[in-house]
Amino acid sequence: MATLGLASAGCLGSNGYIETSPIGTETTPESEAGTAAHKRSGETEPFVAWQQSLGSAITAPPVSTGSGLSVGTESGTVKSLATADGSQQWSYDASDPIRSQPLRVGNTVFVVSGKEGLYEDHIVVALDAESGAKQWTFSPGEWWLELLGATEEMVYVGTNTDAPSKQGRTLYALAVSDGSVQWSGEVGDQYEGVVRNGTIYVASYGRFYAYDAENGEQQWVTDVSDYYSQTMVADDDTLCYAADVDETRGTLIGVAADTGETVWRHDEGSVASTTLHDGTLYIGGTHVAALDPASGEQQWQAEQSGYVQQAPVQNGVLYAGGDVLRGYDSSDGELDWTWEPDVDVEGVVPAAVVSDTLYVDSWTDGDPRNRFKFAVDATAGTKRWAFDVGSDLTDLSVDEKRGYVAADDTVYALE
Repeated sequence: MATLGLASAGCLGSNGYIETSPIGTETTPESEAGTAAHKRSGETEPFVAWQQSLGSAITAPPVSTGSGLSVGTESGTVKSLATADGSQQWSYDASDPIRSQPLRVGNTVFVVSGKEGLYEDHIVVALDAESGAKQWTFSPGEWWLELLGATEEMVYVGTNTDAPSKQGRTLYALAVSDGSVQWSGEVGDQYEGVVRNGTIYVASYGRFYAYDAENGEQQWVTDVSDYYSQTMVADDDTLCYAADVDETRGTLIGVAADTGETVWRHDEGSVASTTLHDGTLYIGGTHVAALDPASGEQQWQAEQSGYVQQAPVQNGVLYAGGDVLRGYDSSDGELDWTWEPDVDVEGVVPAAVVSDTLYVDSWTDGDPRNRFKFAVDATAGTKRWAFDVGSDLTDLSVDEKRGYVAADDTVYALE
């Protein structure tokens, strides 16, 4: 059963590392292509394949959904842009602002819409990926909603309020086909969810929950204090995450996926980020290291600190961020190269590799905080370009050809 897991979006955090109503109808498709190149200070930037203004501030960052790029706005529109040239394929008006990055499952694109504020109930909207036609909506009247993950048959939605709690919220399993509730269960206010091997794991405020993804039977529940957001990863046998334990900050914990019982702990240094790739658990924090997720046994440890949340691993190279960008041999941790940005940023975050290009997010302490994006040669570790429009940019997303980013009301395609 194919699965998708979601985490709360955003690459910036406060822990010293990066973190962490009636519905409208679709409008007539438009065909105008995006501008071929972005100009800044009179110069043409050839790596910008196209740019497209949407006429409203972008609240749901662009994400590739096949041949289209789905993006949501403050005015409540969901638009699909052709990845080739930025021309509009379709537009849907949800009336209220789009709150979540679009998620595609099969031929359906899911978004959450709703106003900010107390007692403002959000709504899940399911759209046909090819036409933008509304398929169904879901609004349980329980305030804010979060897309936590999906399988081919079900999409999982959590409810939240303004008062974080380890219980009293609801996890809904909705049929992808028609939005009908297949089952529901109790959770707390959610950080994120992971769907793996027939189970959905939900990291809630102060408590983790595990449910059978198909029938909703609760597998286990366990209290977790001071969880490090976006560190939860799972393989078939083990769920791993970082949290403060007693006086030890950033302890990495491995629990049995079927029972939630702790099977190992790693407390050498502080762990603030994780990524799981091809049977190896990579961690970042005080040190970048590789572990066996089943036993917690350390395979190698680098001397440097770093950040590896959802870090790309390709062609035997692990890319780690932090104050600089580093490429490690993923098998033994040998440092292949180091790249330091030549502009004033506090840190860099590897986003994804497309062909031989590594796309890189960054952050600064001042405003705009998420101003620069970079492209680095994935083999040599040398800069190819830097992108800057003088305002905050969304986190990068990619497809098999290029990267995408948005600022204000404009989407940019970067090659």
